[in-house]
Amino acid sequence: MKRLWLTISAAALAGCGSLVPPTEPPNAALRESFRVGAAEPSMAAPAATHEWDGFFVDARLRQVVGLALAENRSLRAGVAAVERARALYGISQAARLPEFEATATAGRQRAAGSTAGSYGVSLGLASWEIDLFNRMGSLEGAALARFLAQQETQQGARLALVASVTDAWLTLAAERQRLRLAETLRDSQQKTLALTDRQAELGAASGLQRARAQTAFEAARGEAARSVAAVVQARLALEALVGQPLPESLLPAEQAGPATALPAIPGDLPATVLLQRPDLRAAEQRLQAAAFDVGAARAARFPRLTLTASAGTRSPELDGLFRAGSGVFSLLPVLNVPLFDAGERQAQVDASQATRREALALYESALQSAFREVADALAVRDSLTERLAAQQAQAQAAERSLALADRSYRLGGASQLELLDAQRQLTAAQQGLVSLRQTEQANRVNLLRALGGRWTTITPG
Repeated sequence: MKRLWLTISAAALAGCGSLVPPTEPPNAALRESFRVGAAEPSMAAPAATHEWDGFFVDARLRQVVGLALAENRSLRAGVAAVERARALYGISQAARLPEFEATATAGRQRAAGSTAGSYGVSLGLASWEIDLFNRMGSLEGAALARFLAQQETQQGARLALVASVTDAWLTLAAERQRLRLAETLRDSQQKTLALTDRQAELGAASGLQRARAQTAFEAARGEAARSVAAVVQARLALEALVGQPLPESLLPAEQAGPATALPAIPGDLPATVLLQRPDLRAAEQRLQAAAFDVGAARAARFPRLTLTASAGTRSPELDGLFRAGSGVFSLLPVLNVPLFDAGERQAQVDASQATRREALALYESALQSAFREVADALAVRDSLTERLAAQQAQAQAAERSLALADRSYRLGGASQLELLDAQRQLTAAQQGLVSLRQTEQANRVNLLRALGGRWTTITPG
């Protein structure tokens, strides 16, 4: 409700003075749909809204994200920036209203051998500008727009932090799975080396075969050691984002299923969903603030009327302050008419207009970048299902191949090279499956972040 009131206030301020130029619509050339060759987007009424709160399936991940939102230091700095913008807007609001002050004076003065007293009480109107050409209103509108832009920037920072924490958590889960695979391969190669040693003692294996087994084992042992370091680095990266050390109970274990959920995405997703992104809403508010700045600069070229007034009572005796005839009153209007300023005010107008054109170009650029982010994420997503199925089938085939090669090697029907090659193929296929699952989960995160954390034309599935 507060956001709605502020938006209405901004719209009302925009219409207060004709010196504020209308905000131009963006002119960025975009397709109506994110997918190439997709059907025309449906303009049906929104079916549902999906928020980040319903995105996380894993309870540990939900808790870690909550800790990050509460403890991240950069996010705290963003909150302070919003409060500063709110205070600046309050200052601009107060500047438009008259300021009254009460004054009480008392004094004694000695001159020519006599002493005289002076006492007074008054209520005064400080210098108040009557906003003839909406200069103060334009300044207030600009401050309100900047406050709203800072709010949206803060919301965008929250979404970026949620996405970064989720990515780091998923990376740690993947590194732990890679470590398990590396340790499994190391143990398998160690068993192969032990078997080759026994065969060599019996004269059934050559020195070359033992050297190959030794080489394969040492390579697997080195990869397992590297994976240990990768797990530690991934955990430290996650804790740095959260802002505090994490207990083991909140860290990802072996993932039996996806940690995130994604609603069904229609093929005709319209590009208008981009308008809910916080960065685009912030850019739009900055564009509005630049328009108000132009209005304020234009109004500064016209006359300014200020008013100073006071009313009270004054008496040489303290007990005479409120007697009849002791009242005093003053009214001082001042009209300031610019005559010659060597082009300073016109330069201010030119600078504000250039800033407005810059804000419009930045808004259009942000809109194009947002469109590409969503389109890229959807392009990757469209192929992930088939890629995952193919990688899963490859890993299963490699597992069967290793089982057959191991049985044949033990019976003397397969060579050592065939066994080692089957082990390498299985490990590569399993590592590829881990990476592809991580890519699929990261794609979900990227898609929700690119769409501003929610969308209103998708039915959850």
